[in-house]
Amino acid sequence: MNKGRSHWIAVAASVALVAALAIGGPFLYDHLRRSSARTEGGEEPGTASKPLTHDELLGPPLSFETPAYIRIPSIGVEEEVREGSDDEEELYRILAEGPVHLPHTGYPGWPGNCVISGHRTTKTRPFNRLDELKPGDAVFIQNPRGIYEYRVREVRYIDPAENVTLWTEEPVLTLTTCAPEGQATLRLVVRASLEDFTPVEEME
Repeated sequence: MNKGRSHWIAVAASVALVAALAIGGPFLYDHLRRSSARTEGGEEPGTASKPLTHDELLGPPLSFETPAYIRIPSIGVEEEVREGSDDEEELYRILAEGPVHLPHTGYPGWPGNCVISGHRTTKTRPFNRLDELKPGDAVFIQNPRGIYEYRVREVRYIDPAENVTLWTEEPVLTLTTCAPEGQATLRLVVRASLEDFTPVEEME
């Protein structure tokens, strides 16, 4: 009696196990396949990995990266930007070639105050029409990482003794030149905020 009962219990258990495998087997296989793919560093089927941008790969810059260019469509500026120098004589020599990034100021696109200066009436006169800029005008900085788009938020005249290189928490671009035209009694300052960034990987 007990032997027959045990036989039927064993048969019922076998049937239940086969049924469970038939129903749950495909799900278990799929789960194991996905887990294996993740373990091996692969992507799940149907997902595409987005390549890391230059900034994500390298992190914040350690220096002003060149070649760099400034473009201001509203006043026809398109110039190369060079790194400046702590030596005053050397700085003026570099300024004679075009706009200069002032040392120890921020870098394009990153938190901090990126300051670029240029002559208004002498040498290449890159910032001759800087006073024509208005809030909302676009300023583009391009370097090996991509293109940074800034929007002008203020244009003002200040005393040359005022420090325009102070650090800022947000990414800010400051353009400076002498004023009025042909003199250096004042300084013309344009302040712009970062609006957008197109990494080099997405540039045509």
